[in-house]
Amino acid sequence: MGYLLLALGGLCLAAAPAAAAVLDESLTDYVGSGTPSLASPYGTVTLNDNGGPDVTVTVALASGVGFVNTGAGYSLTWDLAGAPTITVPANSLTPGFSLVSSSPGSLTAGGSGSWDYAIACATATCGHGGNSPYTGPLSFTIDNVALADFIANGSGNDFSADVCLGVSNGSCSGGITGVVVANTGTTGQSTVPEPATISLFGAALGTLALLRRRGARRSGSPSQG
Repeated sequence: MGYLLLALGGLCLAAAPAAAAVLDESLTDYVGSGTPSLASPYGTVTLNDNGGPDVTVTVALASGVGFVNTGAGYSLTWDLAGAPTITVPANSLTPGFSLVSSSPGSLTAGGSGSWDYAIACATATCGHGGNSPYTGPLSFTIDNVALADFIANGSGNDFSADVCLGVSNGSCSGGITGVVVANTGTTGQSTVPEPATISLFGAALGTLALLRRRGARRSGSPSQG
């Protein structure tokens, strides 16, 4: 039994690197002109470290919020330590969006500061101005980066997004457009076991239970002599 427990412990240690780190940040502050009627937060940016090394970024907007093309900013902006050249596989990016990357600090998003990277929304997807907001999630993967590479820009903001606050019947006619930012650091971080890790751990526990039942039957058998 002692050997099995040691083996079980070894399996747990071996499976540890398969855990995925997940970090969430809230888009909480509106930095555009005017005063929105919608209450914050306006959405969540989730970073999932897949250990590839790559990170999948997902932006889920709150009800009544949609990505727009006002010219004030982009659907999402961010900075990375050292401003490396990055790759976003086309098959990982939500259709209708594209990667924008230029010289460091050359991208601006009204009131949120300067940025190195952005995801832009095509007019066919987000309309022109605020006439056809895109409310669905935005998702993409950045190759060869880790969570620790994401940093705040020179204005202390982690992300920004050009949105409509007050989408109604597919339009922003009754809402307000502008840039919202995440600048309060992480709102939550967790380590999620990968399915293979869970299966391995479950199999080890099942084996342990089986051997314990066999041991119990043997100890209860009459002795022969």
